[in-house]
Amino acid sequence: MPLKLAQLSLDRDQTIPLSRQLYVQLHQQVIHGEVVYGERLPASRELAESLKLSRGVIVEAYEMLRIDGLVAGFGKGGTQVCYQQVPPMLVKTSKRILSLSTRGKTITQARQYTQAPALPLTPGLPDLSLFPHQQWLSLSREAWQQTQGVYQRAGGLKALKLSLRNFLAQYRGIQVDDLSCLLITTGSQGALSLLASLLTETGDIGVVEQPGWAGAEGALRQAGLNLHYTRLDAEGALVPQDTKAKLAVLTPNAQYPTGSVMSMQRREAWLQYSQHQHTWLIEDDYAAEYSYQQYPTPSLLTHPHAEQVIHIGTMSKLMLPDLRLGWIVLPKAIAKEVCAALNTLGLQPAYSIQQQLALFIQYGYLGQHLARTRAIYNERRKFSTDHLQEHANGLFKIVPSQSGMNLILELIPEVDVAGLSRALKSAALGCAVYVESNPVNTSSRTKLVLGHACLLGYELEVCVNKLLQVLKLSTRT
Repeated sequence: MPLKLAQLSLDRDQTIPLSRQLYVQLHQQVIHGEVVYGERLPASRELAESLKLSRGVIVEAYEMLRIDGLVAGFGKGGTQVCYQQVPPMLVKTSKRILSLSTRGKTITQARQYTQAPALPLTPGLPDLSLFPHQQWLSLSREAWQQTQGVYQRAGGLKALKLSLRNFLAQYRGIQVDDLSCLLITTGSQGALSLLASLLTETGDIGVVEQPGWAGAEGALRQAGLNLHYTRLDAEGALVPQDTKAKLAVLTPNAQYPTGSVMSMQRREAWLQYSQHQHTWLIEDDYAAEYSYQQYPTPSLLTHPHAEQVIHIGTMSKLMLPDLRLGWIVLPKAIAKEVCAALNTLGLQPAYSIQQQLALFIQYGYLGQHLARTRAIYNERRKFSTDHLQEHANGLFKIVPSQSGMNLILELIPEVDVAGLSRALKSAALGCAVYVESNPVNTSSRTKLVLGHACLLGYELEVCVNKLLQVLKLSTRT
């Protein structure tokens, strides 16, 4: 079949060269069998005249086809198609549709994601207007000048590891003597997923808090673990009594979503459980720096019997979610192997961002930012608490918390949870609703989580009043 000139359509206004446009369209006709094997293409002068192009454009397009092995020149015989399709009768057909592997499906189904907008009162969101953008941007050029232009295989830039080591010692009491035990990751989700995959076998038991962060559940599910949900009491997550878990994810310093801090007695109990059951304890320290106590509770890793404790942290709450940067502090025994897995899976942030953050910490900007935001968030927390308390009218009581970026309201009247969730969504409020079961009896309590960090005083008052109105309309009398 001859070349179909009517199908050739070139756009002179495009930035793509005309020769490239022509090549792509000729290429498609050849591989789709519209111009068959042995067919002679029009002479370059003839085609140039038909398309009102210069002959050089045609010659260049033909040359690209020749390089691809689709055409060949035969002197006076002209340019002929030398690509031959496999006859249809020789193509093996299969009724089986290609799909993901079982492992792939396990990963994709581990957690459901929705791209929700950043609504007012959304839990855990920092106030981006407080971020020192000018200081951060001023370090970009300096960071680029210090990049080395090579692949880094040590689990993160040394400059950032040194800065983080000082930061962790100052704010969390963690002493990192060997930098190989401190790895830089793409955040808490990536760190948890990596550790769950490396430290467990399919079918092992993994412990998560209830209520807790959905990301922890997703990380353990994608590794093929069977989940054991442990409830909370006044001292924190309950230690399993008759369950031998391989791994447990805990938030002892700022439990999500309640903001409660685990007691020292409960920490001791978890460490004893870890030693007796040979269980890895992963301490998710996502926002412990936002503590409203004078002296925040130190990391679980500072305990003398923390041989099987792994500490993970993130900059998503302290700085920006956009950074996608976090860290892991590991026991020496597994640090080298986890670092190798980190390299294989490519779970590291850009080196330039690592260098920039190293400078940001080194120059004291992170410490200044943390001190400022902690004071402001605490002020907003107090304002929203006082305002809510003043207008509670028997609708709820505020659950005390010592840390975090959220407030918890325990609703007193009976509530239609599904209806309340719809009403909050309709009102464009980002609050989250969950039902908490009592670990002692079969009773349950409906609670509301609202973020207080990212709104100014007037905005916060407006949103809280809007929330109060929704609660009044949603409760049953």
